[in-house]
Amino acid sequence: MEPAAPTVPAFPVPLAVVMVDPDGRVLTFTHSAEQLLGYRRPDVLGRQLGELIVPARLRDGIDDPLRPLYDACADEEGQGHRALPARRADGSEFPADVLVTPSEGHGYVVVIGSLPAKADERRQSEWFHRALVGRSPVVTMVYEPDGRWRWSSPAAVRLHGPGRPTTGVAESIIHPEDISLVRKLFAAALNAPRTGDHVLGASDAETVEVRLRPPGPHGDEWRVYALTVQNLVDEPAVEGIALYAIDVTRAVDAERREQLHSARIDTLIEALRVGILVEDSERRAVLANDALARVLGSRLSAHELIGEHTTERLPPAEIFADPVALRAETLRLVAQGKPATGSEFTLTDGRVIVRDYAPIHAEGAVAGHLWVVRDVTDQVTIRRGLEERNRALAEVATLKTEFVAAASHELRTPLTSIATFSQMLSEEPDAPADQRQIALEAIARNTNRTLRIVDDLITLAGLEGGTLPLTLRAVHLPDVIGEAVDSFAESAVQAGVTVDLVGNVTGPMLRVDPARLRQAVEALLSIVATAHAGTRIDVRVTFGAAQWTVRVGSPSALAAGDHLFTTGDRGAGNALSFLIARAIVSRHGGQLATPRTGQTDAFAINLPVRPHLPDADA
Repeated sequence: MEPAAPTVPAFPVPLAVVMVDPDGRVLTFTHSAEQLLGYRRPDVLGRQLGELIVPARLRDGIDDPLRPLYDACADEEGQGHRALPARRADGSEFPADVLVTPSEGHGYVVVIGSLPAKADERRQSEWFHRALVGRSPVVTMVYEPDGRWRWSSPAAVRLHGPGRPTTGVAESIIHPEDISLVRKLFAAALNAPRTGDHVLGASDAETVEVRLRPPGPHGDEWRVYALTVQNLVDEPAVEGIALYAIDVTRAVDAERREQLHSARIDTLIEALRVGILVEDSERRAVLANDALARVLGSRLSAHELIGEHTTERLPPAEIFADPVALRAETLRLVAQGKPATGSEFTLTDGRVIVRDYAPIHAEGAVAGHLWVVRDVTDQVTIRRGLEERNRALAEVATLKTEFVAAASHELRTPLTSIATFSQMLSEEPDAPADQRQIALEAIARNTNRTLRIVDDLITLAGLEGGTLPLTLRAVHLPDVIGEAVDSFAESAVQAGVTVDLVGNVTGPMLRVDPARLRQAVEALLSIVATAHAGTRIDVRVTFGAAQWTVRVGSPSALAAGDHLFTTGDRGAGNALSFLIARAIVSRHGGQLATPRTGQTDAFAINLPVRPHLPDADA
């Protein structure tokens, strides 16, 4: 007859003693164990105790959930201890305290105690925190204030190995260069100031990066941990110095890769000879190179520009000849949100820059703006020179007929007079002395006139051929124009012509040959005075768009069919004077525009500012 199954007492037995073999199988099952756990002794002999008393939800797939307690008997403390919910034979659970100690013979003695109901909530909380700590990747260690080790989390045990981490073990897993830093943090936590009755909290603890690795020849390479040391001496549950370490190797490696990538980008951008400016979506500068300031000629360095709203700092009015146009173009490109290249802008120092724009897209939206600026002054100078040469050739072709007719007339008239009077003297050798004197004076006068025309032709050839040297020096252009007007005004008054000069303007110094430039202006004044005898000539000097402009003209317009370079007596010499003036302006790198029929009768001299023009041009 089988014995009756034990009944569960109304008040659980405080302790149950069970002996198990090294594999955790039950060897002896006392009467108190039958009463506390509800199992009959014959039913449990040879079975693993962990399978009997540990609820399935706490086994985590481990064959013997009590094995960690058995293994703990090999530690210095020689015992395994854990509080957990224990399961009875009928499936009910109760809070239990399990203590495992090695037996003198073979196996382990397991003592299972029923915890008082009042401690249940506290133990449940303890189990909750132990479960979190056991699965946490955070390395946690607790030391006594005197530096003796007390406890390590599972993550810490995986780092320093089983057993007590001695000073030698600790120093073996800490990089030699970081040991003094760890000691300094420990000392700082130990001596942390207090606020009232408590040490300053975790928010005041310093976190630093140190290098750690597991001990032994097969340990991984040095890894980076974020280490924090806190003084928890006043915490009743701790009463020690706590060290927390989190493996941040991946984050540090990613940060270093990002820094390396950024360094490469910065080096590349700095090596470029073009100016680079990168803005965020709010038009704040986030990246700029030193070439930007060099290209623009700005005193604002790339470092000073970072973080600034470029709408407030660029474009500097003193740099761009037309900052209003540049700002309008910038706003148009940003609003349009499409790449654009080749926008030319002139600087106040005469240089020309080209600006390219590209929006920076991220997740389907414009996240920033890229501007590329480069100096194209040399290319533009060559291009404009070719354009000017083409215009000059077209203009020469247009004026060719009138110039040839006018030059022929000027030469024919004095030569005809010379020939006529010479023939008279030869045919009338006995002519009265007064007639002979008149003839000789006419011959001399027309000979000198012919020589002047020949000199003008030689001058023109020298200017256009580049054989006539210029003596350049820096001048204030309105002063030179004023001297030309004053010189011409003395003879103009006799012809009933008045000259008004408006030239009280500011602008940069210009390198010119003052004598030749005065010659060009006087020639234009003479041409206008010839076409409009008895009228007023206006001369206006202005500066803008990196160039000086001199306008010479009359308020009255040319009549239809009228010519500045007429072959009549009134315009004799005008065509040659104009070509000389145009050649002088061209040698200075400028342009001379002629009046058009039906428009205001004004010549326009445009002289760009060229800071690199040499002092002498042979």
